[in-house]
Amino acid sequence: MAYSDTNLSNIESAIIALATGARKVRVTMGDKSIEYSDADLDKLRSLRSDMMAEQTNKANSRYFLITTGKGL
Repeated sequence: MAYSDTNLSNIESAIIALATGARKVRVTMGDKSIEYSDADLDKLRSLRSDMMAEQTNKANSRYFLITTGKGL
């Protein structure tokens, strides 16, 4: 699944809310909404890691090939 920066921000906000004492948080990605409780903090952290890894892979997939020469 392709995640956007907004999805990553929503997950990070949910992690912060749960870590600071919120009992439940709701995260919406596209048309899907999931409710997490404080017991699901590890799941959210794992999801965040997966999202960050996917974004890193997308960023690393671009490259430029430059060649130079002296002419003849």
